[in-house]
Amino acid sequence: MIGARSNINIPIVGAEIYSDIFPKQYILCFRLSSRALSPIKTKRTTYSMINFTSPSSILFNLGVFTERKIAGLKPKKINIKEGEICYLQGGSGEPLILLHGLGADKDNWVRIARYLTRHFQIIALDLPGFGESLKNPDLNYDVLPQVERLNSFIKALDLEHFHLAGNSMGGYIAGNFANTYLEKIKSLWLLNPLGIENSLNSNMFEKVLHNERPTILARNRKEYEALIDQVFHKRPFIPGFAVSELSKTAKSNFSLHLKIFNDIHKIKDGKIRFSSPLETTLKGFPLPTLITWGKEDRVLHPSAGSTLSTEMKGSRLELMDDIGHLPMIEAPRLTADQFISFKNSLKEPA
Repeated sequence: MIGARSNINIPIVGAEIYSDIFPKQYILCFRLSSRALSPIKTKRTTYSMINFTSPSSILFNLGVFTERKIAGLKPKKINIKEGEICYLQGGSGEPLILLHGLGADKDNWVRIARYLTRHFQIIALDLPGFGESLKNPDLNYDVLPQVERLNSFIKALDLEHFHLAGNSMGGYIAGNFANTYLEKIKSLWLLNPLGIENSLNSNMFEKVLHNERPTILARNRKEYEALIDQVFHKRPFIPGFAVSELSKTAKSNFSLHLKIFNDIHKIKDGKIRFSSPLETTLKGFPLPTLITWGKEDRVLHPSAGSTLSTEMKGSRLELMDDIGHLPMIEAPRLTADQFISFKNSLKEPA
């Protein structure tokens, strides 16, 4: 019966999944077919299916595991003063640290990582307050406290010099980190970053200024469906079971993530304000910087890219046609190629 917590009998039409690919703790080895799921024999052993919470969570966890495996990423964790930080790591080369946006997590980078791990050692973390990392509603999650927590994480990994990238809120944190710890940065990559005051209001910010819920946060499946439509220009195919699980996670984190949103965004004089805006913080920033922005972004207005690029002399601005707020998901190969080309164009220090 679907949803049972013990042995599961699920009539689903699908594919075959093998223990060689998936970890035993998730699925072991079973056959998805027009018949009910049942244990099968392999050359090694016979596995049975027990103690799963729901079919959608099984399939979702399988999907997450598969995308990580294809990208060559493995989950890890490490402690800082405030608690545990979870992250994905894989690849070889110079370190490239990836910071996700508000309401997201480290797996936002998995699709692009498959194109980056041949060139970089990828480290994609759950920022404090998100994903599987520490969650404490009593902490201040504004940009500068998060910069210091990120620095604690980097110290714990014993990293001295690296490339740093961030999308949306992660870009806001990345820019402020780079300015604070300039000596650690090889290059900076900002993808549709938050934190630029002198730009036009986006569709989402107009709603926030009218006391509406930020559309990047969702309390139920209907709101999560609207969130998907907001962040993508052309909505990719997302299986129903994935939307179901993601919407459950969004609901469970809604209160904390709304608090984090309010820690970061301030409304003053009819505008969204930030405590450390990027166009001020990064004015005259001396290190190589790539700014990537989807022209169809409805979360953060694309005009902010030009504003920031103007203040960052020597930065490169790449505006992407037919792409929304998450270029690393909508166009992972193209977006990865931008940064690889940018990095390869940099002159190595003498």
